Amino acid sequence: MSLDQTVYPEERQPPVELSTPEAKADYVQRICAAFDFGIVPDRADWERFREWKAIFDAFPLAHSPAYHTFRSWYGWGPVARGPCGLVPPWRVQDLREGRTDPCEDRV
Repeated sequence: MSLDQTVYPEERQPPVELSTPEAKADYVQRICAAFDFGIVPDRADWERFREWKAIFDAFPLAHSPAYHTFRSWYGWGPVARGPCGLVPPWRVQDLREGRTDPCEDRV
């Protein structure tokens, strides 16, 4: 199976194979990041990741909706979700200055 070379824009020579758990985890992160922004992975990646449960378990991406989608698709069971990395700037400023959203307290 060939790797999606487009997820390595900063590399002059992207890897042609992934031989270490860290390299596999990096690839998963890159594919999940693209998927989080609407670029659906190729069928080859869906098939490849089916065999990588150990990588998904060892290197969780709790903030990535795509990561949770893969886990759900394969029936691997959920992991704790982390905060989404896409926090609007106004929300960050509100938190810094101690302002809260009045709608958050409503049930």
